[in-house]
Amino acid sequence: MFRNWFVVGGLLLLFGAAAVLGFGAIFRAKSVAARIEAAAAGVLAAAMMMVGLGWAPLAVVPLGVVIGVVFVSFAVRIVFQGKGSGETGRLSAIYGALVAALSAWVLLSASSGTGSSSDHPGHELGTILVDIMGALLMLFAATGWLLGTFAMPAESKSHAVPRLKGVREALMAAGLAVAFYAIS
Repeated sequence: MFRNWFVVGGLLLLFGAAAVLGFGAIFRAKSVAARIEAAAAGVLAAAMMMVGLGWAPLAVVPLGVVIGVVFVSFAVRIVFQGKGSGETGRLSAIYGALVAALSAWVLLSASSGTGSSSDHPGHELGTILVDIMGALLMLFAATGWLLGTFAMPAESKSHAVPRLKGVREALMAAGLAVAFYAIS
């Protein structure tokens, strides 16, 4: 699917590290809802790692079901948000659902094409431009997660993002940026 070893290596490294951090966050979470969100993020990163390995054309249905279940888990978190300590916010669940939807787009694009613009499903300039814009937006999202995690001034009234979550989300966003670039 992805012919360039650099792209495949980048996808495996970024999504693999995000999956390890997602599964590791299960043990550090303070509430059941935070554990479910960490598990969903880890499963989503692992599914995207399988897309990077080239399994998208062979396993589009199982990977699509996994991504769909992750999307539903984030959608449930949007509707039923808890108020206890250690609970993640509604915006975090909205972002997770958006990342799951973008992952589904990457899965569908990667399963129907071979990853190059000459073999693109519709040969349409609009689709290629949307993919490139998605890559740029995910690159900005990765930068934002890293800035929110490590560059918060001490006198700021806003809360810094927990390091494990910030790095995990930055890796996931960077992996999606590489995937969007590869499918364009």
